[in-house]
This record gives sequence, structure tokens and C-alpha cells, in this order.
Amino acid sequence: MSVATGFQAGSYGGVGPQPQAPAVPGHAGRRGETVVEARGLTRVYGSGEAQVIALDEVSLAVQRGQFVAIMGASGSGKSTLLHCLAGLDAPTQGQVLIAGRDITAMRDQELTTLRRDQLGFVFQSFNLLPTLSAEENILLPLRLAHRKPDTDWYNAVVTVLGIENRLEHRPSELSGGQQQRVAVARALIGRPAVVFADEPTGALDTASSAALLDVLAQTCQTLGQTVVMVTHDPEAAATTSRIIRLADGRITQDQAVERRSGAHAASAPAPGTNAPAAPGTQAQAAQDPGRQVRAAASPGGASWRPRHAAGSL
Repeated sequence: MSVATGFQAGSYGGVGPQPQAPAVPGHAGRRGETVVEARGLTRVYGSGEAQVIALDEVSLAVQRGQFVAIMGASGSGKSTLLHCLAGLDAPTQGQVLIAGRDITAMRDQELTTLRRDQLGFVFQSFNLLPTLSAEENILLPLRLAHRKPDTDWYNAVVTVLGIENRLEHRPSELSGGQQQRVAVARALIGRPAVVFADEPTGALDTASSAALLDVLAQTCQTLGQTVVMVTHDPEAAATTSRIIRLADGRITQDQAVERRSGAHAASAPAPGTNAPAAPGTQAQAAQDPGRQVRAAASPGGASWRPRHAAGSL
């Protein structure tokens, strides 16, 4: 039996015949739709002289397909903002909406279900189960939710992340960068409305960090994924399409990242604007995985076939 799927090894559990190239392997929603919204978000810890205002009436909106970096000095409120947006912490006042649903009004069970089905998480630590293969780790959330994997989406994700040849390896047999890519694939496999990433490159070397940031950008460009990332690294933030800066619990700057061919990224004051991310040098050196998926996504991509045909997971 496959540990991750609960199906016989080598079987997709009756998903159906080998799929043809998907017209669009990403999300069905339109780019420009608001996926994450904060309205007057305030978070206060303690009381009296010990009171700390971590967030002070923060409002923002993130559109589908955006790769957003949240930056700020230690104590600026960036991690608190991420945790409130992701439903991991409750704001003192204000609202958080995920795909139009107010999560601040949800009961615990509703919030748990939403986090499982609509949100993806990537942390600095990989949190992979050592006894499972990469593939089993990726598919574990679906198994726990009693959901069958979508063949087209699975193939698109592992191709963009460049781990299609490492799926049978256990975490101990993977490099740090490869383990983090597996963690990203696990976050993406359920086709979440948004992926929240908290310092995802913190445990990686420079080359692995550059490659990971490139594939995160590729998931937004190619698969229509939405990613909100907390980072202290300006170079990491420069790979995104939008940078939000916080200080003392308030947004001080919200800028789109403009990109020009052959030039470094530059910021422009156009909040919410989605700009394509430049391909990372490290990922390109071996292969541009996004190019494979873009070809797969095109209506004429007849030469594309799934890395794992139905019946191979």
C-alpha cells in the first residue's frame, strides 16, 4: 500500500485513464480576484504597562497569482500579520477574509477545515516525515483529508519544482533545497487559495535559496498560485511581485516590483500590481521547469504527457 494515498502502490486509486495535457493546470479563479484581505487588523498582547500593539489597524488585499513579500525589522509585526492572515493567531479586532470568507468569525472546527483545504504552509523547518518518501510526504495532506490526488495538478507541481526525479527518495536522501521543494509541493498539492511562507529560505544556502525563490515565482506565474511570504532578506523580496513593509505594526510601504529584461528588480509605487519574476540563475542553469509546464498548459501541447501516468502513484 502507498502510505500517502492509502491506495495500492502504482495506482491512483481509480482516478481514471491517463490524462491529456490540461488546458490550464492552475487555479480556476481569475487573476485579479482578491484571495486574501485584511480589514483594520489589530493585534494587542498583554495589558497595562506591558501592553504591546503588534498590529495597528492594518488593511491590505492580495490578488490571485501574486507573490507578495512582507518585510520589516524584528518586532515590526510581520510574523504576527502572517499568522493572523493564516488563521494561526486571532486578531484583537478587525477581519481577515480568505477567498471572500471571514475566518475571524469561524469556530475552531471551521477554521481547522479551512486551513486544511484552502491554505498551504511553508516554514523554515521542512517538517517532512523521515519514514515516508518525497511522494508520500507530498500526498499526505490529501490522504488525511480523504481526497484523491488530481493527476494533472500533481504533475504540474512536481515539474515546476523540479523534483520529478526525486519522488522515491526519503528526506535523508535529499539535499536541504530538495527537502524544501518537497515541503512546497506538499503545501501546493491541495490547490490552496493561498500559500503562506514564513522565512522559507532561512535554513538554505545561497544557491538553494535562489532556486527555491525562483520556483515559488514560477508557481505564481505558471500555476496561478498566490504566495504570501515573510522575509528579512531584500534579495528574497526582490524575486516577488510585490513588497509590503511594516514598522511598529503599520504598513509603511506597499510597492509592486518591476522587472526589465536583463535588469535587476526595482520597486514602483503601484500596490497590487502583478509583475513577472525573473527566472533564477541557479534553476535556469540546469533547466527551466516552468517552461515545461507552460508548454504543457498550452492547448497545442500535444507532446506533453504526465510524469506519472494514472496508476503510477
